[in-house]
Amino acid sequence: MKNVAQKQQNQKSDTLQNSCQVDTLVGEPLADVDVSNLLFMIEEEKMARDIYDTLFEQTGLIQFDKISDSEQKHYDTLLKTAATLGVDTSLLSTEVGLFSNVEIQSLYDTLLAQGSVGVDSAIAVGIAIEETDIADLYATIEETEVAMLDSVYVKLLGASESHLAAFESIA
Repeated sequence: MKNVAQKQQNQKSDTLQNSCQVDTLVGEPLADVDVSNLLFMIEEEKMARDIYDTLFEQTGLIQFDKISDSEQKHYDTLLKTAATLGVDTSLLSTEVGLFSNVEIQSLYDTLLAQGSVGVDSAIAVGIAIEETDIADLYATIEETEVAMLDSVYVKLLGASESHLAAFESIA
């Protein structure tokens, strides 16, 4: 399997090839690890969006508002990907601040409390979320052999790296 850096580098040239590979995979059952990773990533994107919305309201920092909008797009993309691949997302909460995954719920509660202390703490939480997301995406990219998932995760990785840079620029 290509390493993540090579995947990012070849993303544009592989678009047509990946879309052809996707067509051969639709309808085939996904491995359990791919289903669990996809559901986890959906909730992780939702968590980031929910926290950033709250931190924007508390701090007024435009970075939280803009990145929250981006996280919403990531969340929507992952939900569409799940639907395309036949992954049931009906047990995932759509309510702000509520998560099916206990680990994400705990992380949400902890990070929201930490970020609500002040502007510097809020920025530190933004950095922590993006660093966590990047690490999780790297691990997930390495685990999947499903072209559609690989393509989506690589794009999300690039976006998370941009989000991290935006938060680090105001830290």
